[in-house]
Amino acid sequence: MGILVENNEDKSLLQDKIAADLRERAARTSQQDDQDVDFVEDSRHIEGTHKTARFSWFWLILIVLAILSLVVIFVLK
Repeated sequence: MGILVENNEDKSLLQDKIAADLRERAARTSQQDDQDVDFVEDSRHIEGTHKTARFSWFWLILIVLAILSLVVIFVLK
């Protein structure tokens, strides 16, 4: 789609039309965003789950081992 514009008056009208279209799209999008809020905590697929507290020591050990292995690989090489 292309529009050839020759004088400044047409440019301002075209700019006004584009700005009005963008405002309309932004208003439509903001209305959809308000309706499409997804609260993951309320989703069915996480019912019966909880945050990892019981196995946090395991993750800490894995992180420490990963750091130690990187040190061994890069320092002792």
